[in-house]
Amino acid sequence: MNGITRDPNGYSLSLNTSIYSVGAIKKAAYKFADRTSVMINPVSESAVLIVFNFVGKHAESNPEQVISDFCNELLDQDLRERIKKETEPMRNLILAHAFSRTSLADKNQP
Repeated sequence: MNGITRDPNGYSLSLNTSIYSVGAIKKAAYKFADRTSVMINPVSESAVLIVFNFVGKHAESNPEQVISDFCNELLDQDLRERIKKETEPMRNLILAHAFSRTSLADKNQP
């Protein structure tokens, strides 16, 4: 169900939320706020429709390239989220170990 559509009102992109999280979609959209406004519209329980609105100096830019760059950023954000989840136990262990050697963990301190 992923695909770019062009109609008289502009460009839209269908995304499956079982592949890309809504959080990753929002982060990618925020990074592109200087080039396009992005509306995220739920279509079903597992799909969203991303609507791109190119205005101002970017209205005459290459929308297909911007959307392609958006897709690359979306993949990057999604992978960052997955890596964060996968490495969370190790990061917590490292932090616990680092703070165990400080006075912050010493309960006998006033």
